Amino acid sequence: VRCQSVTPADNGALDIVENHLTHLGFRCTRLPFSETNYDNIDNLFANIGSTGKNLAFAGHTDVVPPGNESSWKYPPFSATIEGDKLYGRGSEDMKSNIACFISATNDFINKHGRDFNGQISFIITG
Repeated sequence: VRCQSVTPADNGALDIVENHLTHLGFRCTRLPFSETNYDNIDNLFANIGSTGKNLAFAGHTDVVPPGNESSWKYPPFSATIEGDKLYGRGSEDMKSNIACFISATNDFINKHGRDFNGQISFIITG
């Protein structure tokens, strides 16, 4: 949430995801999207496993501009926790979702190891 990844500037958000997935044993590849009259956008494809069915998580780390920051309860990129809530641009759509994908995958790998029957993939747009 603290990465100001306002489209098209990633500002390190994909690096954070890639670092966590690499640590878990994923093979990671950056796939740049380039089209005339559009800014280049990196995409991340990460995969672990090589046979069997594939569970794929898809998401994005980019956010839209926060608009008038004085309208926010907290600064939009502060990732402020109040009680049981996290406030910040992208916390709902969809950075916390990606964190949950990674956390669930981490738990699965800790329980079953890296040599399991099947594949897990992440397809993340920057």
